[in-house]
Amino acid sequence: MSLSLSENNFNLQKIADLLDGKINGDEKQEVKSLLPLDLAGKEDISFFYNKKFIDKLKTTKAKAVILEKEFEDLFHSNSIVVKDAHIAYAKLTQIFKDQIKKVGVNPSAVVESKNIDPSSYIGPNVIIEKGAVVGKNVKILGGVFVGSETKIEDDTLIYPNVSLYSKTKIGKKCIIHSNSVLGSDGLGFANKDDKWEKIEHLGIVNIKDEVEIGAGCTIDKSSTGETLINSGVKLDNQVHIAHNCVIGENSIIGAKTAIAGTTIVGKRCKIGGGCGIIDNIEICDDVTVTPMSFVTKSISSEGMYSGGSMLMEHKNWLKYSAKLNREIKK
Repeated sequence: MSLSLSENNFNLQKIADLLDGKINGDEKQEVKSLLPLDLAGKEDISFFYNKKFIDKLKTTKAKAVILEKEFEDLFHSNSIVVKDAHIAYAKLTQIFKDQIKKVGVNPSAVVESKNIDPSSYIGPNVIIEKGAVVGKNVKILGGVFVGSETKIEDDTLIYPNVSLYSKTKIGKKCIIHSNSVLGSDGLGFANKDDKWEKIEHLGIVNIKDEVEIGAGCTIDKSSTGETLINSGVKLDNQVHIAHNCVIGENSIIGAKTAIAGTTIVGKRCKIGGGCGIIDNIEICDDVTVTPMSFVTKSISSEGMYSGGSMLMEHKNWLKYSAKLNREIKK
């Protein structure tokens, strides 16, 4: 079912239908915006999925609240009861998000390619080189660079100032946030006599369907072959993925994590922020790596792994470090 409503017609019954929910109260009521419990007013809809906020649920002034069955007796106005309130909240944000409805090519754009679907939008100062292909309902916002022979499939959204090097492939329903760079050379050099000989990168970056890439991310093209980001992957801001890496389906990676070349991350992995992962290793499916961990070897069994230092008072950290050094010297 499509998650969309007519403009200014956020009717509770329609919202409930889209969320597969059950209404308690007046299904004809309309709401104008989505806000947290403590900020919502008489024209707003809110959401509740965390028990920490029960007090806010009891005192909210929202016209309606999305919640699960076990909590419906705690709110005595209009509610939409759903199976999973967190998932329903995610879908609700999609309903309320402003949609980019523009189509066509801005006069300031430089478009050398003839393969631009007329249903798409090309924003101001965009550059699209010869041989690039832009599919249906693609939105490319201001200042984006699209290199030659790049392919962008249907319903993808690219925010301002993204750079897509030549021959990059972007799948359907992807989102790429501002200032990300896809397809730059990786750190590839051969050393002889203390000098570095550049290894030219002849491959590509291949982004599959429904991938979201945060702001300021960098994904290097492969030296040969492809750097592959599989369907459903989500990257936070400032993630770096080096040449020839493979990221498995529906994995998620936190901000400022860097993955070195030719490393493979399996399906459904959760990599916390600030992690470092060395080159030429493999992480199996269903692995969670907690933030600030340094992964130095392959992981072959699913589960949670940690490698970062915990925060403690400085005097205790000194004692901890001294004890650790003594253990190492034994």
